[in-house]
Formats: sequence, C-alpha cells, structure tokens
Amino acid sequence: MRWIFRNWELKLGATGLATILYTGLVFSGSFTEARIPGVPIQRINQPNGAYVITQDLGTVQVHYREVSGTSAPVTTDSFAATVDLSQYDMQRAGQQQSLPVQVRSLADGVSWLDFTPTRVTVNLDVLDTHSVPVVLDRGTVPAGLELGTPTLSADKVEARGPRSLLNQVVAAQARVTIDASGIDFSGQVRLVAVDARGQPVEAVELTPDVISVQIPATTQETSKTVPIRPRLGGAPAAGYQVNQVTTTPAAVTLRGTPSALASVSDVTTDPIDIAGLTANRTFTVKPVLPAGVRLDKGEPATLGVTVVIGPAQASRTYLVGVTCRNVPSGSTCLPQLGQISMTIAGPQPTLATLKATQFTPFVDVTGLGPGTYQLTPGVTLPAGVSLVSFSPAQVPVVIARPTPSPSPSP
Repeated sequence: MRWIFRNWELKLGATGLATILYTGLVFSGSFTEARIPGVPIQRINQPNGAYVITQDLGTVQVHYREVSGTSAPVTTDSFAATVDLSQYDMQRAGQQQSLPVQVRSLADGVSWLDFTPTRVTVNLDVLDTHSVPVVLDRGTVPAGLELGTPTLSADKVEARGPRSLLNQVVAAQARVTIDASGIDFSGQVRLVAVDARGQPVEAVELTPDVISVQIPATTQETSKTVPIRPRLGGAPAAGYQVNQVTTTPAAVTLRGTPSALASVSDVTTDPIDIAGLTANRTFTVKPVLPAGVRLDKGEPATLGVTVVIGPAQASRTYLVGVTCRNVPSGSTCLPQLGQISMTIAGPQPTLATLKATQFTPFVDVTGLGPGTYQLTPGVTLPAGVSLVSFSPAQVPVVIARPTPSPSPSP
C-alpha cells in the first residue's frame, strides 16, 4: 500500500490538472453531444438448431459524443446494436427471456455515452421436424357439379419449424378452386401448414411445398318423369277422324342436369303419318329428347303409339212434324205446331243417308184428359245416331172430346 501514497502530492496535482484540462476542452467546443434514435438491434451467435421466434428486436436510441471537425455525419449506421443469442437459456426454449443489448461505435471520433433500452425480450425455440398428412380443400363446389375421387402426388409431407409452432400443425392443406364449367381440375398446388381450426401456421416449412392434384368433375344429374306427346302428321281419309291416341309407355323418365330438365314438360315423338287412315293403327317410333337430357336407365328406346280412327262425327237438323201416341179412346190429340226442328248427331256417312221421312217425333198423351198441355217430344232413331235437341223443347198439345149431336125431336 505504500506505493499508492508515494509522491502523492504529484499524483493529486496531475489528476487535478487533467480534470481542469478536460473541463476546458469540453467547454471550449471540442466535443458535441446528441441523441440518435432508430439504431436497429441485430442478432448474433444464434445457437445451432434454434429458431428465433422474436424476429424483430426493435431499435435503440443512442446518446453519443462527437469530436468537433468530424467530416462524416452521424447516422444510425454509425453504431452497431447487438444481442448475443448464445446467452439464451435453451433449456427454457419457447419462453421469453430478457437479454442485454450491446452497442459499439463504428465511426471515428464518435463514442456512445448511453443508450435505451439496455435489454430486450427474446424468444427462441428448438427446430424440429415431423410428418403431416396432406388434406384437400375443394372450396365451394359450383352448383350442379359432382367431384370424383382426387389424385394427389403425395399424401404426406415433412413439416419443419419451431417446436412450439410445429406442435400446432395437424395437416398440410392443398386448396383448389373448381371451375363452374365442369372442367376437371389438374395442376400444381402450393401447400399450407394449418392447425386444427384450418388456420395457417406461420414459420413452418413444408417439404415438398407443392404437389400435383387431379380432380375429376362431372355435371350433377337428376331425373324427371314426363308424359309422351305423339306428333301426328296428315289427316285421316275423308269422313273419318282420330278418336283417341295412346302411347306405350305413357311416360318416360329422363336424366340430366337440373337446369336442363327444368324446362322439359313432355317428350315428343318422331312424326307419325296418319294421312288417309280409315282404321286403327299402331306405330313404333322413337322419342325426341331435348338437348342435354337422355333416357334414364331401363327406359325403352322406342315407343308404341296407337291411333284410333272412326267415322267423322257430325250433326244435322231436320224440320219434322209431330204426331200423338196413345190417344185416349173417344179423344182427339191436336199438336199446335205444324213442324219443329230436330238436331241429331252421328257419323257423317250415316247422316248423309238419312231423310226426314225416316223418323217422326211424337208426344205421348197416355191417360191425359181434355185440356191443353206442354209435352216433351220423343223420337226413335237409327243405330249410331243420337238426339241433340228439339226446338222448341216442348210442344203445345190440345186433347179434346167430340161434342155429342142433339137428339131429334119426336
């Protein structure tokens, strides 16, 4: 200890002189002091197999002194702020830890006095790898399409990343978009690491990260049963008409897309020529299918169409007289109308041959006493002919008894 106090007078004087000189130098303007923010904090000495979860360590503000006359201006590049990651305790990987910040000057004539912050929070994790399944996300499939079984070039991939994040990964998702046109999907799809909720997990790498995907797409179909509507052409022979048309089967089931079937209400047939027919005939024809539809499985390719032909029906009106039937004995029956109109219906050929003299309407006066009556006439018609109407519908009739002649006087 004696050497410390040896020549202590000289040592004390030298210290005092140095203090005076330094103070004078400062106040004489040889140094300037300032603060500069925004010096980025860099990572150094990252441990092998470690992943830095805290990617952005922020910046520091440096309080520095600059010797007067320094030619280069002071910028954030004049300083280096670092955090030594080797000081991170990897036994507690995945936890936030506070590490000191180191600052050094990179510019001549510039020295730092202090800086803030002096410590930052850092989180490191251990890099790990495991296999995850590939899952396909088809997105929203356009209406009217059905997707077949997809083909993937890989069903598993390797996932690598910080263990705390890697443990959240449940699958590698391949997301595709299906075209509404119904074209098969075929292409390269980038994979995304996702968690159990289907959300992307950042900082996890997949190998491979792109796979090929093929998905067959077909138009969704449904069925619809509609009646058959035969398409007749021509006309039966003169004096004949079509009385009935039946098809076997009466309806068919079609297959197609909902949009194609929406406007289909029936199915027509190939043209059926009935020109000149005088009798029934059965035709074998094909159905005419609308665009975009087809017959359902099991439906016949041909149809039976039966056309029932009969004599053409017509009506005819005759002016006829009315007679009385079942007139009581001793009475007379006097219809008050000389003629009435009678309309009958039947086949044209039959009506063409009938004459008014072939039938006479009558009124039945059975049991009627003298008086005036409104009676409905009747008529007996040939087979195949029917009464349509009388006009008027009732006939006024007078029933009378003759007045006895007076006896001669004796």
